[in-house]
Amino acid sequence: MRLLRLVRQNLRRNLRHNVLSSIGIVIGIAALSFFIALDAGVREVVLGEIFPVDRFEVVPPKSTLFGSGRRIDDAVVARLRSPPAEVGVKPAAVYPRMKLAFPARGWGGKHLLKREHDLYFELTGFIDGVSGEVVSADVRAPYTFADFLDPNKPARPAKCVGDKNHCAQPPGGVNAMTYCAWDVRECHRPVPAVLSRHMIELYNSTIAAANPNLPRIPDFVTSLFAGRMFTVELGRSYLGSRAERGGDPVQRKFRLVGVSRRAIRLGISVPIAYVKRWNRRYAGKAAAESYSSVVVQVASKGDITALVAYAKRMGFDVAESVGEKIGVFITMATVLFTLVSVIIIVIAAINIAHTYMMLIAERRREIGVLRAVGATRGAIRAVILAEAALVGLLGGGLGLGLGRLAAWACDHYSRTRVPDFPFKPETYF
Repeated sequence: MRLLRLVRQNLRRNLRHNVLSSIGIVIGIAALSFFIALDAGVREVVLGEIFPVDRFEVVPPKSTLFGSGRRIDDAVVARLRSPPAEVGVKPAAVYPRMKLAFPARGWGGKHLLKREHDLYFELTGFIDGVSGEVVSADVRAPYTFADFLDPNKPARPAKCVGDKNHCAQPPGGVNAMTYCAWDVRECHRPVPAVLSRHMIELYNSTIAAANPNLPRIPDFVTSLFAGRMFTVELGRSYLGSRAERGGDPVQRKFRLVGVSRRAIRLGISVPIAYVKRWNRRYAGKAAAESYSSVVVQVASKGDITALVAYAKRMGFDVAESVGEKIGVFITMATVLFTLVSVIIIVIAAINIAHTYMMLIAERRREIGVLRAVGATRGAIRAVILAEAALVGLLGGGLGLGLGRLAAWACDHYSRTRVPDFPFKPETYF
């Protein structure tokens, strides 16, 4: 208590010197905390949502003058899942993707968007198939992401006459609900589909922003998508194209069961078994047995180099990783600003040391009196170090507060002045 009382008296007596010497600490700590928090926030959005860096995508090699490149089939997927020992690492997960290889179009959404008429949208190139375990964590209960037309299941769909009221609803909850597929006159379950979050962000920042009659979809509303149905016509496009084989186009009901960043970036993903059957019918056997790409997820970012090299030795290409380039840029910018902040702090620390050297010189007589009445060198050193530490502590606390205030000001400016853009965060820090 005596030490603290003496330190407080000395700080009050040299208030002007202490305030001036701590300004650099305040500014340096504020800048350091601001840029470190900004780096973490930007990485979370850019490298976590937009361009994930914990995975890479293996794609077929481009065709050349000497023939087409290799295709990706089940054998290739198996080799990627179990690389040889000399590779040194194994992937955390490997899952193939298969795009719809023929035209498709869809309509729906009037109830969700509170419109008089449905929205009509082109789906050619915007539907792909993935396995259930890839997006299962993003599927909203009580829905499931599964193949309801599995030919290995013994039960055959019930017959109907073209009216949904003629399809009896069996027990089993929402996943057992059926509708009448007019082309086969059978009661089918809707095809489960997962929507990409990129689609919501693009809708909010472009379509809804340009049309004041359309509502914006905030994150907490995405749960309302679960269970919403829309119609997809397979084999025909709004652009006039049509599947060259497979017979007449068919219409199928799709049900949204979740929003996932693992869905196709621009479009919707469905169980891969559906895409295989549809491709076999409308595009042929080769389209049903060839995957459009394989996503390889790694347990550690350091494993990517070895696995990418292995995929290339197999004769395949790897889609360019924009996330890696952006990550390097973010790291370089953060290192630069952090270095500037640290330099400010070091200069401020030197300034405090210089200030206290001057104060000690001015307090020679006071220190001599303290020594004369019995104060030890250690006690005097403790007083001076306690004063300097308290100045640094108060300056650091004020710096953190100033950095947080600056971050709040940036977030407020973004919310009120900056137009919406894809993946615009609530906070950048």
